[in-house]
Amino acid sequence: MHPPLPGWVRFVPRPYPSSNLVLLTGATPVMLDSGYGSDAAALGELIGAAGLAVSELALLLNSHWHSDHSGGNAWVQAHGVPVAAARVDGEAVNRRDPSACEAEWLDQPVEQYRVDVLLDGGDRLRAGEADWDVLATPGHTPHHLSFYQPDEQVLLLGDALHADDVGWINLVLDGPGAIGVALQSVERLAALPTRSCLSGHGPHITDPPAAFAHARGRYERMLADPSRAAWHGMKRIFAYALMINDGMPLDSVGGYLTSRAWLIDYATRVLNVTPEALAEDLLAEMRRTRAVAERDGMLYPATPYTPPAPGWRNRPGTPRDWA
Repeated sequence: MHPPLPGWVRFVPRPYPSSNLVLLTGATPVMLDSGYGSDAAALGELIGAAGLAVSELALLLNSHWHSDHSGGNAWVQAHGVPVAAARVDGEAVNRRDPSACEAEWLDQPVEQYRVDVLLDGGDRLRAGEADWDVLATPGHTPHHLSFYQPDEQVLLLGDALHADDVGWINLVLDGPGAIGVALQSVERLAALPTRSCLSGHGPHITDPPAAFAHARGRYERMLADPSRAAWHGMKRIFAYALMINDGMPLDSVGGYLTSRAWLIDYATRVLNVTPEALAEDLLAEMRRTRAVAERDGMLYPATPYTPPAPGWRNRPGTPRDWA
């Protein structure tokens, strides 16, 4: 049995490449994260199933700016909904900083949006039928936010942790210290009285103490051996690339990987190997763990996903391309 959620809190697990949907309905309807941009039409249907029009949302909250959480922002904002995000991230988005959303570095497109409400840890905001605490939970990204409702003891985690996984750590952009930062965030979250935890990916967390203990163990092992964090991150990034490209021809995978900024940086700045060697090792590791499948000369992710429509990626997807 899931711990009961208040009737005005709706949680809908979504397949990759999108994050899960959390809707806080009631007097002040608010949505947490918008998923990947190619899934915007499906997002509209899910909001409609909750008895809301997109334009009725009072606010769209972002836990962080990665494409699977912010990619639908432009579509939601086109319906007149303001976007709220962490202050530093929001300021970078609004000035079209080339690093915004890590879209260029990750090769994960995000259509242009603006941040209307800048949030800091310690803020409170009205959402649904209650006031929520804004929690700074850095680690997965430096300015990641989680949200906590103390009366109902509901925690919205974004990618701070999942039921049986943790947010990957960007050793290149954030340094190895980000592992300890993520662990500290988990410790602070674990100290909160919590009945229900809703994560950005995977199922409703039915046993919060177990999830916190699992996350603590994962990050402690990464602290002891940072290469674990490197491989965890690279495997997540590569699997996501396969999803948003709906697979890749096997004979082009090596060229794709060795031309990506993230793989070049991991090879030269973290693991001290050539990009070519790392590309070969990464593909071998994905095969070894059965994280990929090969069919008709194509490489696909083993994780189920919703393929983007053909041509979707032709839209302006990095801050350098935004108007």
